[in-house]
Amino acid sequence: MNPEVDAYIAALPPLRRERLEAARRTIHAAFDDIAESIEWKMPVFRRGGAGAEAFVALASKKAYVSVYFGDPEAARLLMASDPRLKGGKACVNITDSTPWPEAALQDAIAGALRGA
Repeated sequence: MNPEVDAYIAALPPLRRERLEAARRTIHAAFDDIAESIEWKMPVFRRGGAGAEAFVALASKKAYVSVYFGDPEAARLLMASDPRLKGGKACVNITDSTPWPEAALQDAIAGALRGA
């Protein structure tokens, strides 16, 4: 665990703190070789060393959590799991009012990080 990531998550409002903690637990439970850091002003979880394309990043925004994937297919699959999820090519935004898509997020994270 990285103290900078700990501090980022600890400073969040309760709902988003819970959501980022859940995603972080999912990542670490699935892969024992995860490196976490703060990049682009958000927690980034990588496999395969610095600069590796197999990554997931989590950002707390004003009213949602953004999940960024190194693999656009992971984002597409996550968005397909719930029509309320929106995003772009490799990013999914999960609003505070949308239920946390635990199972679909686990699958998307595993798919994005498996490529390392």
